[in-house]
Amino acid sequence: MSEYVSARKAEEEKAAKERRKYNVTVGIVVACVVLVLVFVILFDSNLFYNGTTALKIGDQKYTVADFNYNYYSTYNSYYNSVTSSYGSSQDVMSMFLPSTQSPFRDQAYFGGDSDTTWADYFEDAAIERMKNSAALCAAAKAEGYELTQEDLDEIDSSIASLTESVVAGGYKDLDAYLAVYYGKGSNEKVFRENIERDYLASNFSQYKNDSFTFTADEIAAHYSENADDYDYFNYRLYSFSGTAVTDDEDTEEDETMSAEDASAKAQADAEAYLAAVTDEQSFIDYAASLNADNEDYDGDAATIRHTQGSSLADALKDWMTDPARKAGDVEVLKTGEDAATPYVYVAYFLDRDTNRYNAVSGYYGLVTESADTEEGSEETAQEKATLQAQEVKADYDALTEKGYDAFVDLMADSSDLVTSSSSITSAGRYSLPDKLSDWFMDESRAEGDVDVVYVDGYGAFVVYFSGVDGVYGDMLSEADLRNEAYADWEDSAVANYQDVEKGWQMGLSKKITALGG
Repeated sequence: MSEYVSARKAEEEKAAKERRKYNVTVGIVVACVVLVLVFVILFDSNLFYNGTTALKIGDQKYTVADFNYNYYSTYNSYYNSVTSSYGSSQDVMSMFLPSTQSPFRDQAYFGGDSDTTWADYFEDAAIERMKNSAALCAAAKAEGYELTQEDLDEIDSSIASLTESVVAGGYKDLDAYLAVYYGKGSNEKVFRENIERDYLASNFSQYKNDSFTFTADEIAAHYSENADDYDYFNYRLYSFSGTAVTDDEDTEEDETMSAEDASAKAQADAEAYLAAVTDEQSFIDYAASLNADNEDYDGDAATIRHTQGSSLADALKDWMTDPARKAGDVEVLKTGEDAATPYVYVAYFLDRDTNRYNAVSGYYGLVTESADTEEGSEETAQEKATLQAQEVKADYDALTEKGYDAFVDLMADSSDLVTSSSSITSAGRYSLPDKLSDWFMDESRAEGDVDVVYVDGYGAFVVYFSGVDGVYGDMLSEADLRNEAYADWEDSAVANYQDVEKGWQMGLSKKITALGG
């Protein structure tokens, strides 16, 4: 009997143990299911993207949506930079930009090592952008600097304009557009917060830059130390290529020439040019004689140069900046042995401009030449553009209230004739086409003057003269001093925002949303 009881007791204990094991297992499974459900609900909602911290820089926290905003802003900035510099041809796009047809994480970045993807590049660039923004916004807060009501109104206006545009384009509302463009979780609230950060960082940056001041002696000393870079050099130049020539199969003659022979020929041609030059006019005439087959070649316009020292080619700079250089000096100069494109130059020195004149400001509206002159009319494209510009000027002359603002408004209202317009601020004489520069730099020019100036290759400008600013050379020097001081300040400010903490959300968001990560 006791053996039966013992056996029964053992079976009950075993059954109880199995029930406990089952209960524990069920508990674990239920817990896992709950966690999965919570994760799915969280991840599928905007809360994951705009309600959790994905990135921390200093004491500033950023959500996935914040990061996405900066990521895409960085991409757009890079895209615009490439297309504005190199154009938007397919060859350029494929060389300097990732394809948008596949995730950026699957494409190697052209400027990095084999393991660097475009996603890596844009993520790093976005984080650098955020570091800078966090530092500037913190500095602004520390100094009590805030956005003005005008800034906030401008942001409101921009968002209202964007909303109107995207709704007209077929989106339900702005949130729907932002979710597509910047990624899940982005909405007007997130968008506005990030724009306000951008505004604050940008405006405070300018405010801080403008806050640095320098004495007249400091400005003069800085210019003197860097005069070879600041001064402008006026000269004439003609070049001969020393590049090897391959045969043109479409011609009967064999044009093949080795690099050595091409270099020797360029040197001989330049020496012959030099021997023919006795003064500036002979320089112009010899250039024209070498291009006699081109009836449109203008030896005067084609050989004149106005170049700031900082932009002079290495082959020219030492010769141009020599203190002994004087008007009428002429020399044969050549590029270095390691030059990608070897040239031999004939240079004729005119003068060195030390920028001791007043900079000018104003505004212009441009009426470009139009080829659609009336059939049978003897009116040229130049004459038509000039007449249309004079019509715009006549409209201004007829205004009761004149002035800079009235002129700017008229240029905007005359978009049927004026193809482009812009302010001219603190411009130097070489910042503008020659004829425009001559008009603005005329010593008899008075504030409020309005005229029409035709410039070959551009069209007819309707111009407004605002007045003169400071001495141009002093402005160049002071601007660089200020930029150097600001750069030192910013380096110090950003140094405190180099520590970046990435949350698990960063990795998951990129893998799941195909952000390009």
